[in-house]
Amino acid sequence: MPTVRMKVEAFGSLASLSTEYPTAEFTLLTSFSTEDGHVTLVKITGLDHEIARRCFETDPDVQSYDVLHDSDRELLVQFIQQSEPAPGRAARESATPPPFPMLIRNGWVLTEATTTHDQLAQFTDELEAADISYEIVSILQSTDPDELLTDRQRQFVTAAIDRGYYDSPRRCTLTDLAADLNVNKATASGILHRAEGTILKEFMNGPV
Repeated sequence: MPTVRMKVEAFGSLASLSTEYPTAEFTLLTSFSTEDGHVTLVKITGLDHEIARRCFETDPDVQSYDVLHDSDRELLVQFIQQSEPAPGRAARESATPPPFPMLIRNGWVLTEATTTHDQLAQFTDELEAADISYEIVSILQSTDPDELLTDRQRQFVTAAIDRGYYDSPRRCTLTDLAADLNVNKATASGILHRAEGTILKEFMNGPV
């Protein structure tokens, strides 16, 4: 599965603070809905604590907040909003679990998650439907053979390696390999060719 790095438009008081103070960092540790509202736990660094407190106190969407930790280096706050932020709803609608922790910086939520192509497509569809801006920064394909190759391709490549088909000089011919795997020579050649093509393309292309 690919590992996706992306930026998603942030909303609410934290988005406003991160835009006004671009050097500050707001790390979302968790976020979930309850009967009383939507709960978020955030760690704030690089920002005057009184500024952060005033923001929570004046935000009309924040029902309540509690400071769980206050030190020179960071402020840990749990707050309850009336509704779930729009990006969170998009993730829930697309069955894409939020990849906590997530960083809010300069008006964007920065995320990195390992997901499927289908889930990524569903998530971006939901973002577009909700008119939420986003940017895919990079997609790194997995180089795990268990994910690149089918079971049959992996079986043939493993057998070819074990029998010395890729050695120089070869210790096993294609005919020998096909006989060992109980298929004809053309079938063995086709399966190996497709597997080799997948591996080579993955190696040469790297991150998208």
